[in-house]
Amino acid sequence: MNGIAYRLPMFIRPADNRSLMVDASAGLSLGVLPGLDDFSQAVQPCLAELDGLVCSPGQLRRLTGLTKAQAGLLVRVDWNNTLRGKDFALPVSQPYRVPILTAQDAFELGAVGMVTTFLLGYEEEVEAACLKSVVQLALEGKARGLPLVVEIQATGPRVSLPGKAVELGASYALEGGADVIAVPYPARDSLKTIGAFVSVPWLVRPTSLKEAAAELDAAMGCGAAGLWLDGAVFGEPDPVAVLAGLRSQVHAQPSEVKA
Repeated sequence: MNGIAYRLPMFIRPADNRSLMVDASAGLSLGVLPGLDDFSQAVQPCLAELDGLVCSPGQLRRLTGLTKAQAGLLVRVDWNNTLRGKDFALPVSQPYRVPILTAQDAFELGAVGMVTTFLLGYEEEVEAACLKSVVQLALEGKARGLPLVVEIQATGPRVSLPGKAVELGASYALEGGADVIAVPYPARDSLKTIGAFVSVPWLVRPTSLKEAAAELDAAMGCGAAGLWLDGAVFGEPDPVAVLAGLRSQVHAQPSEVKA
C-alpha cells in the first residue's frame, strides 16, 4: 500500500468514501477567529464528529495524542490575503498567495494531508502560479505519501460566471494532480457537471452554515463526497451539536440521501 492510499482513509472514510471536514486555518490571514481564542480547548470536543480538520502549522502542533476515532489533521501549506474583506484592518490592494510549507515540512509535522488554495478570477500570473504550485505539491506529495487537497476559491473580480469558474477550477485541480477537491457551492447545473468529470473525492463548501444541509443534499445527489466547512462553525453556541447533525447527514446510507 502506498502512502496516499494509507493516509487518505484517515480523513475520507473508507466505508462510504465520504467526509465532513472543517478548515480552521483562516486565522493565518484573518487573525483569531470567533470561538477559537483557545484553539485546543475549542476544537477538542469537536474532533470525534469530524473526519478531517485543516490547521495552520502552529495549530497542528497544539493537537497531540489523537485517536483513530478523531479527525485526521491536515495542514495548510499556503497563505493568501484574498479572504480579507473591505472592512478588514489591512484590506487587499493586490492579491497575494505565498507557499509556507513544502510537502517535506508537512510530512515532518505529522499531517495526514496537505491543503492548498487555487485562486480564480485574478490576473493570469496568479492563476498560473496556483496551477504550478498544485502540480509541484502533487508530485512531492506522491513521493512522500501525502494526499493533496485543492480548495477552489473563485472570488476574483474577473469572475463573471461563478458556476463556470468553479467548474474550471475543479478541472485545473484534477489535471494538476489533486487527490481531493473542495469547491464552493455553485449552481445545480455546475454540480452535475463537476460530478460528471471529477474522478477523485470532492467536497462542497456551503454558501452559509444555515444552507449547509440543503446544499449538501444537492451536492451529494450529484456525487459529492461530503462537506467542507470553514471555521465559523466554532463560533456557534453549540458547535458539537451542529457538526454531529451534519456528520449524520454526510454518512447517511445512500437511500437516505435526497437526489
